[in-house]
Amino acid sequence: MELRTVDPRKLKANPNNPRRSSAGEFLDAQMAASIKSIGLVQPPLVKEDGKKLIIIAGHRRVAGCIAAGLPEIQVLVQPEADTTIDPMRAVSENLVRAEMGQVDRWRSMEALSAAGWNDAAIAEALGMSPRNIAQARLLANICPAMLDQMAKNDLPDQRELRVIASATKEEQTEVWKRFKPKRGHEASWGEITHALSKVRLPAKNAKFGEAEAQAFGILWEEDLFAPADEDSRSTTQVDAFLAAQTAWLEANLGEGDCIIEMDEYYRPKLPRGAQQHYGRAGDGVFTAHYIEARSGIIRETHYTMPASRTGSSGQAADNEPVRKPRPDLTAKGAAMVGDLRTDALHQALREQPVDDDQLIAMLVMALAGRNVTVLSGVTGRHRASHLAVLAETLTEGGVLTRDLTTIRHAARETLVEVLSCRENHSASGMVARYAGTAIDADVFLPNMATEEFLPALSRGALEKCAVANDIAPQGRVKDTRAAVVARFASGTFIYPDARFAPTAAELEARRNPASLIGGDDEADVLEDGETAEGLEMAEHDPDDARAGPDDANDEGGEIDGSLAAATLDEAAYAERTAHAG
Repeated sequence: MELRTVDPRKLKANPNNPRRSSAGEFLDAQMAASIKSIGLVQPPLVKEDGKKLIIIAGHRRVAGCIAAGLPEIQVLVQPEADTTIDPMRAVSENLVRAEMGQVDRWRSMEALSAAGWNDAAIAEALGMSPRNIAQARLLANICPAMLDQMAKNDLPDQRELRVIASATKEEQTEVWKRFKPKRGHEASWGEITHALSKVRLPAKNAKFGEAEAQAFGILWEEDLFAPADEDSRSTTQVDAFLAAQTAWLEANLGEGDCIIEMDEYYRPKLPRGAQQHYGRAGDGVFTAHYIEARSGIIRETHYTMPASRTGSSGQAADNEPVRKPRPDLTAKGAAMVGDLRTDALHQALREQPVDDDQLIAMLVMALAGRNVTVLSGVTGRHRASHLAVLAETLTEGGVLTRDLTTIRHAARETLVEVLSCRENHSASGMVARYAGTAIDADVFLPNMATEEFLPALSRGALEKCAVANDIAPQGRVKDTRAAVVARFASGTFIYPDARFAPTAAELEARRNPASLIGGDDEADVLEDGETAEGLEMAEHDPDDARAGPDDANDEGGEIDGSLAAATLDEAAYAERTAHAG
């Protein structure tokens, strides 16, 4: 066949094209967007008919190139027309193709992000919304064991995926250990979801504004599975949310109104002796406000007080609702005092002399504050309870201790709680590496010449380590690995890049501003379960990764609408939850 550059507008459509119905405006637009962004992946197949070039396979690709405004494209020109094979080729490219599984689609979005594509660029190239791209990347970061189970076509439903993706990877891993299915069995996604479920209060139920949210330390988390045109923010900080709602209610309480609580059955608890009023409000009808603990919504109810039996002049007083006395300082006043105290404290910390022992003690105390959240590498959970215990050891009768031994111990334990090199949300970043280098933490690293660690190395890295330790690389990767394990059976092997000291490449990357966009410690690593042998096989046959007319995602390999199914369909989710409600 001849590869020829032609004007796509001069190509003639095949009158016998088996695809006579349009794929749809969205899919056609997606095709054009992909071609415009990354170019034509696979040339269409054409045949010569005199001076004309007639399309055999690739009508949608040609139309996409024209829509993308490409002046020229490359085509494969068939030397001779084959009236028997050509019709089969046209049908085969539309029918015989393998789409990516959902888990592979999610992981592909994360791989594009790691390759330097941001969500907006990926969305433009694939004709998808940035929200769907972000959702796919969130799903790609579910704990690897769960993803491997999902890749076996054992997928949870949309509601279950929503709950699983909202949990931290540490929580997912812990729950998976409890509910991991036996070999060949499906996972109990319902039980897993129940174990990961948390109470979430939506921002749309909040009466308070952003200023109050910041004052109470409320952090909003966006729900990427909710429809994009609604406020999908929520928080798991239930106590802070309810406190902010209460403060707003106290500041906006009407004359004669009162605030009541709910009983153990989640019913409004009226003042003593009050009777529920279901009719219209009028004289002698009072309004009470309460906050639903399960939703955070502020609601109101009406009630009446029974008339006094004596009928004395004190009857009116008996009908008054039971109200809490107004505090000496309102919520707004308390917020102002907090601002003034904070400014004064910050100025004192900058200008007042402070002894070293007091400064270290205050540092430990500060880490135990309520406004500090530690993603501890020790517990794998959001917690600061142990820091509070450490802080208590620094006080004697309400006064900071000056015992340097106690202070040093508390400082060490505090650093243990805070610093983490784990590859998860508890990571401290490069600062933990610097700390490890300073105290020579390399001496505590264990032997890495094990069957658990070595499969994480690529063939090139494994052989490089073997040569550096006078071990001859073997023909098979697993044999090289076994030789390294045997060599260090009674010694200690430390993978060079696992040491605490940052490498020259890492230091150079940190000096490059572009590298700071993705965070401190980004690196290319093997996915869990991916072995060096697997990479070796891929290296032997690189053509396996090429798209062909039999396994492309549309007429010859361009992106088609199947990738749009990589993420949960927002409209379908909205319709489903509406029926469930």
